[in-house]
Amino acid sequence: MTTPPLVSVVVLNYNGASIIGRCLDHLRRQTYPRMQIVVVDNHSTDGSLEILDAAEAAGEIVLVRSTTNRGVAGGRNLGLSAAEGSVVAFMDNDGYASPAWLSEAVRVLQSDPRFGAVASVVFFNKRKIILNGAGGTINRRGYGADFCFNEPFEFASLPQHVLYPMGCGMVIRRDVMDAISPLDELLFNYYDDVEVGIRIWQRGYRIGVAPEAWVDHDFSYSEGINRNKVLLCERNRIRNVLKYFPLSRLPAWLLHEVRMGNYLRSAPLRGIPLRVWAWNLAHLPSALRCRLRFARGRKAFWPLLYPTWDAFPPPLPNNQALRPDPSSATPRLQCDGEHDAAQLNFGWYAPERDGQRPFRWTADVASAILRFPTGVADAKLTWRGARVDQQATLLLRRLGELRPIRTIEQVPRLSWTDTAFACEAPAGLYELQIQTAPTYRERAGRNLGVAISSIEFV
Repeated sequence: MTTPPLVSVVVLNYNGASIIGRCLDHLRRQTYPRMQIVVVDNHSTDGSLEILDAAEAAGEIVLVRSTTNRGVAGGRNLGLSAAEGSVVAFMDNDGYASPAWLSEAVRVLQSDPRFGAVASVVFFNKRKIILNGAGGTINRRGYGADFCFNEPFEFASLPQHVLYPMGCGMVIRRDVMDAISPLDELLFNYYDDVEVGIRIWQRGYRIGVAPEAWVDHDFSYSEGINRNKVLLCERNRIRNVLKYFPLSRLPAWLLHEVRMGNYLRSAPLRGIPLRVWAWNLAHLPSALRCRLRFARGRKAFWPLLYPTWDAFPPPLPNNQALRPDPSSATPRLQCDGEHDAAQLNFGWYAPERDGQRPFRWTADVASAILRFPTGVADAKLTWRGARVDQQATLLLRRLGELRPIRTIEQVPRLSWTDTAFACEAPAGLYELQIQTAPTYRERAGRNLGVAISSIEFV
């Protein structure tokens, strides 16, 4: 029997006292037999080191202490200096790996010698049915997006190959990692995983997806605009383009960059275009040196780009922010943004109004939770479609089950309509799915299913 390779799992930590212990607990429970855990502490000030010192004293981890916060790329460079495995994996301190995560990732990595790395399937920890992503790609302007982001796992189509593995859970052959190191520490945070992917493809390797290597990601989420995050993302996006895009593609890219000023014209983001370009021009010499180092295979990654200059990713329903509460569900759903929060599961855009009528658009699949205190016989739907050739399928199934007890086919009209139909069901807790095909892509980029004002079962 072949001895499995030693895998060094490098975990970055910065002020993660409330989460690093749970991260390490999940790594300790891995089924993979040969693993070294390397934790890089990026100069934490919150008590993280007390937890890490205890783990180091117990012989559970190798602890690397940084005297400054060197960011993601810098922290990974430090971790690689202590990693002994022939395979290296990276985990965020808010990443909680399933027990089979590493075994599945290594299995897929070894299944094809052309794989230089594999991407894990990452879920939102606070919404475990919704995907954070499964690897990702960029578009022609360099904007990155994770595949299957914000999609319910039941309906996600996982890709076979990706441009880059998400940083939380990526697994890479050590010889490949050595060939692309050191990582660019000017990419302090964000788009660092994009660079890893581009360098791997340029070295002649591919990046696959390990469909059963699961990680729950517990990062905090906010609807508000984070100016510093936008600044770093824009800065690093442009730097990656300058380092890696083929020269023949740069003129068209520069022409499209004039849109950046319009995109960032809102008051909270004013001044960012000037700052990010000034920063990139100041660091242009190091970008040119990187172009020379990775000149070979420059076009290898280009076919993986998403072929659009528009907003990327397109606007999606904010599934991760929904918090359905089955105990508060009723037989009626009023899509007004006030009384529907406890019943929305996934696939619903923000509430709107058509005159006095409140409603929500659905995506191609939307799900709501309903509770029937007594048996019901009929349903009424107040709705309209987005295009003339749409058909909607309504599936009613007990919550937690896959097989529907009722399936109803309906054709929505383009005007608001009250549609009544028979739908007999006993008392209980249910999920109603609304599946629409085809969707309508509006100018803003949303893919719209149907507009729902209310649903009522009686």
